[in-house]
Amino acid sequence: MERDIRILHTADTHIGYRQYHSEVRRQDFIDAFSSVIDDAIEMNMDAIVHAGDLFDSRNPTLEDILDTINILSKLKLQNIPFLSIVGNHESKQHTQWLDLFESMGIATRLGNKPYRIEDVAIYGIDNVPRSKIPLFDYSKFTGESSGQYNILVMHQLMSPFPFGEWKCEEVIRELPFDVHAILLGDYHKNEKTRVDQTWVTYCGSTERNSAAERDVRTYNIVTINDNGIDIGKRNISTRDFLFIPVELRDREGAYELIINTIKEHDVADRVVFVDISGNPEVTISYNEIEEFLAGRNALVTRIRDMRHGGEVKEEKPLEVSFSDPDEAVKREITKMTLTSGGIMIDEIVRDPAVPKTKVDLEAETRIGELLNDVDFMNPESYMVKKDNEGNIRDENADAAGEEEKRDSTDEPHIAESADEYSTDRDTGRSEPQEDIPTRKGTIPVETEDREISRPPETGAPEKKNVETPKPKQYNLGDYL
Repeated sequence: MERDIRILHTADTHIGYRQYHSEVRRQDFIDAFSSVIDDAIEMNMDAIVHAGDLFDSRNPTLEDILDTINILSKLKLQNIPFLSIVGNHESKQHTQWLDLFESMGIATRLGNKPYRIEDVAIYGIDNVPRSKIPLFDYSKFTGESSGQYNILVMHQLMSPFPFGEWKCEEVIRELPFDVHAILLGDYHKNEKTRVDQTWVTYCGSTERNSAAERDVRTYNIVTINDNGIDIGKRNISTRDFLFIPVELRDREGAYELIINTIKEHDVADRVVFVDISGNPEVTISYNEIEEFLAGRNALVTRIRDMRHGGEVKEEKPLEVSFSDPDEAVKREITKMTLTSGGIMIDEIVRDPAVPKTKVDLEAETRIGELLNDVDFMNPESYMVKKDNEGNIRDENADAAGEEEKRDSTDEPHIAESADEYSTDRDTGRSEPQEDIPTRKGTIPVETEDREISRPPETGAPEKKNVETPKPKQYNLGDYL
């Protein structure tokens, strides 16, 4: 090789993560990624390799997308390629956000065909669900375009590292070309080892995704020349996480002990954890401690009382039960002025008997049948009919006109308070957030892509004799 080729290896930037429900923390994740890009430009890297989880969610906000575009555009101006794969957090069923950035010319999605930097060939494998790892098809890779040095980029938990789900030995053995280095994402700690003659490394996340990630955040610098491959790491400057341990012994003076211990630390603009241990019979006020820390300009405050059953697990999943979630959704649907086609689409999407892959076909078929019977000159033929209480009328009701009454007591279980819930999450693995109702407000909970609306207060007056708004004329596009 005529010169050294240098590649910056980063991953798990999780752009868009509003950690602790703080907008400042969301900005911290963007700033950390931006600082890595600035370092790459300053060091005149030959390329940046991103090993997945660019975004924290498969549905990032428009603001997150625009911020990312602005950051990647800086690389394009300097002719530094951004090479990436899709991680588990951002993975969508079909077109990926990375495909959008590639169409804009600011990123390249790695795959079974290598990206060449002189004699270095770089391949990529998007995140593979654990259940599909044994079925992975290695035959889509060929060794025809391999280089003097071949690099593979993956977003997986790999053995021999902790929590490994896929063996590095298998990947190296099954690929039809020699693999000289595997650059990994998903595990948020910087690790490096050799498997046979192949370097395998995690670069770590660019920001702390939980209190468990206490190490300094890092990225890797991969240098390739005739002497082989060398992998080093560099630190990233991020917001401080401060851990203040307090051991309580006597009931008297417990509060003063906590306050005096906090005063020994500079908590301003930091994420602060007060870890309380000791005598479980000593009672304290968490609110007073949080107010004191807020008065000293702590950015985020977390009180972790570990005296009862050990340390509280962060981001413990919440189990919220509903008497009948489908009924809760139906009550909200009845408040909308929907056509019969709209109601039909809602039923198809929520029908567990219809596979996700068949939703489009089922909707097209049933809407087509509906349109055959629609008289577009008569709006009443396609508007949903409701009774005086706003409920959808069943056209197939019996001759006596008896209609099913919704059980007004079928209300979701409402949590009394959000104070008991932790807001951390385990190492870098999450799903999109949504709000769960409490009697005092709402608390965010990690859950699937769905929305649960808070039901109306039971004391609210019922609306009767509500006249259905006069509909407009619809065309085929309105149904589809």
